[in-house]
Formats: sequence, C-alpha cells, structure tokens
Amino acid sequence: MSSQLKVSIAKIKAIPYGELGRVAHDVSKSLFELNVGVFKGTKPVTQLLFDGATASYLSARTTYKLGGLTNKKAFEDAYDLLIGMMIELAPYVNGIANGDEDIFKLSMLPYTSGANETGLLIERGELAKGLSYKVGTTGKAHVTCDYYGPGAKYICIASEGKPMPEGTKMSLGGQIIFPGGAIVPPFIMNIDGARDKIITDMKPKVDYYLTYIVMCGGFVSDLSVAIIIVCGN
Repeated sequence: MSSQLKVSIAKIKAIPYGELGRVAHDVSKSLFELNVGVFKGTKPVTQLLFDGATASYLSARTTYKLGGLTNKKAFEDAYDLLIGMMIELAPYVNGIANGDEDIFKLSMLPYTSGANETGLLIERGELAKGLSYKVGTTGKAHVTCDYYGPGAKYICIASEGKPMPEGTKMSLGGQIIFPGGAIVPPFIMNIDGARDKIITDMKPKVDYYLTYIVMCGGFVSDLSVAIIIVCGN
C-alpha cells in the first residue's frame, strides 16, 4: 500500500467523452450496488442524482453529435455536472481506501500515485478557458485565464486587428504552425509563464484578439478560443 495513492482529478477530467458514460455507470454499480460492504457511510452524491446525471450526459452527447452547435451548451452543462459529481466522490473514496490500491481499483475511479498530471490534460487537448481582461493605462491591458492545474505555465498572444489565421496550430512539442499562404497579423506575445499578465505596447482604439496557451511536463496546449480585448487610451 502507498499513502500517496489517491483518486486522480486530472484523470477524471481526461476521460474521453465517448467513454465517460461507461465509466460513470461502472462507478455507480461499484459504489452504490456491488460493493456497499466496502463503500459504507453517507456518500457526497446519491445514486439517484449520479445516475440521472449520467443519463442526461449520454442524452445530451447524442443530441449534440446529431444536432450541431446549437446543442453545444446543453452538452457542456451535462458534462460539467457529471464530471463534478465524480470529483465530489474523490475525497470519499480516498478516505475509504486509505492508500489501499485494491479499493481504489474496486471504486472504478481513476487513481494516481500523487504525481503532477497536468500534462495529461494538455495531451487530451484541454485548452485554456475563462479568458478575461481589464483595461489598463494607455497601451496596456491586464489579462488572465482560469487556473489550469499544478505546475502549469502560461503564454498569451494578442493579435492586432484580427485573429490568427484559421488553421493556426500549436503542437504538443511547442511549435506554432501557420497554414500555407496565411497572412499573420502583427501580434504581441507574453511568455513569462504567469497566468495574470500585463500586455503593453498596444494601440489604443484597436481590437486585439487574445488567446492563451498552457505548458506543463514538456507538453504545450493548442491555442485557446480567442476573446477581443482593448487597452487604455
């Protein structure tokens, strides 16, 4: 046994969309039906709510696949709800298992030795989210994004007047790749690694398209969805 073993939040978030329903079903059967002699006491989520969230996710995913972007928000909400419930079960399972790997396996939740696994999210294709900004003094803007994970470092790019050309990609190895024949707008790049940044030398009254990139464990994420920002006049 190892006291370092614990349910992995990163691995839960890294479960592929197509496998999440099956994993949730297995977790429910194990924790609420087949192994109640092991998983005793009050759980943070009831089976009724957990199974309902699983069914809602599967339905929303099917509708999204068939119906296109108009159903994206419903799918994302159902995904966030189910993932959130699985994460809620993590401390409960950790307490029951107390480092016993056999019990972690029995729970059907992914577990880890405790090593930093932020890179797993990058490998899976998770992008930086929650980009936001505040206008600074002349030529400056304060920008940030949501916290990504332990050990993450952040890069941001602010392109002047228009977004990066469609098809621009960042490889896992850190190479930025522009499509052939693309006209790349002037841009400002901040590579200091911090999540909260101040972009300087911006042109007043000009829209800039901000994207974030995340790095960890030798892996680099693709560009996030862009938001429009402006600087102080």
